[in-house]
Amino acid sequence: MIGASFGRYRIDHQLGEGGMAIVYKAFDAHLETYVALKVIRRDWLLLEGKDALLARFEAEAKRVARLSHPNIIPILDYGQYDDAPYLVMKFIPGGTLKERLGSPMPWREAARLLSPVARALS
Repeated sequence: MIGASFGRYRIDHQLGEGGMAIVYKAFDAHLETYVALKVIRRDWLLLEGKDALLARFEAEAKRVARLSHPNIIPILDYGQYDDAPYLVMKFIPGGTLKERLGSPMPWREAARLLSPVARALS
């Protein structure tokens, strides 16, 4: 999908993936800015519980969109393109937590990374 168009978004590169979705850095042609584009994996859409999966994904989008905190990445868009549900979030440069957790880190660095997360969850 790299370089391909996904609706109004142009896929730049893959940022990461989980069991249910793949996250890409993409360029939003309308807003002329980079975003994080989370797309449900096609193999998940072939599962028997597709309707429940789509309902859960939509509920996640709506829940996160209602949150407002400086340490929570905002949802910019949600929808389906070519039968693939997607979620668009603000792109935050700087790598992933998974990359940071690849090796032990000093406790002060861990506290610095986790403090904003704790504030967002409070």
